[in-house]
Amino acid sequence: MNSFLLINKPAGISSFGVIHQLRKLTGIKKIGHAGTLDPFATGLLICATGQYTRLLKYAEAQSKSYEATMLLGKKSATGDPEGEIVAEEEPNIKPEDLLQVKARVMALTELQVPLYSAIKLDGKRAYQYAREGQTPEMPIRTVEIYDFELLSDLQDNALRYRVCVSKGTYIRALTEYIASLLGTVGMTTALQRTAIGELDLTKSWNLSELEQGWQKAICPVEQILTGLPKLSLSDEQGRHFLNGRKFSLAYDCTDGSELAVLYEEKLLGIGRCETGYIMPSLVFNKDTAQ
Repeated sequence: MNSFLLINKPAGISSFGVIHQLRKLTGIKKIGHAGTLDPFATGLLICATGQYTRLLKYAEAQSKSYEATMLLGKKSATGDPEGEIVAEEEPNIKPEDLLQVKARVMALTELQVPLYSAIKLDGKRAYQYAREGQTPEMPIRTVEIYDFELLSDLQDNALRYRVCVSKGTYIRALTEYIASLLGTVGMTTALQRTAIGELDLTKSWNLSELEQGWQKAICPVEQILTGLPKLSLSDEQGRHFLNGRKFSLAYDCTDGSELAVLYEEKLLGIGRCETGYIMPSLVFNKDTAQ
């Protein structure tokens, strides 16, 4: 079956651990997820089954919203509660210091990827280097901060904040940046992903709620592909598309742009515009949960 599932990931298990449990609940082997959440983190995890795993990149590309708690004055090797404390100091932060945080965070355009991350460097995961005691130079990633708000005053050296960010923004790195703005070190002690694109946590399901029927967590595919224009095909065009053949169409789109291709309101796949033609780039079978 091809479907998307909205899961509320609990703390204490990895994102892959969620996939492992879903395989047992659904009996489906081919399952993937968009946007890894660290074991200590909770919140919205978009999962896909069957051929829809090939659509996860569209969910991955959407903005992500989080609520985080940061502890100032302590830094861990991993940037979260699971790592060894590697730096400790008593922060000296005045209330007026916090007034500058939002503007400076909103102006942020780059962040260094944390050493404890799953990105590959020369074919090897960064966290594997870290576990071996190596410290390779980590890449700088372009980021966009769409919204930011402090949710609490400073209490026991802790602050809570809400943020909406672009794909690939590490909240652990953002917390460390905010701490540096305040003249100290910091670490993320709690993290919840509250939304991905237009989908929010209220639409997700706990794994325990799916034991009597996992299908309740299915999300309509059109809610995942909100960033793609939609194109409905005629009978003849649908046959061309399903057979992997290009067809001409009086449709104004930029070469290389992608479309969600529909027939009778059901997703057939993804088409790509090329010199006045629609080229099938991804075609699905009929075993689809809409």
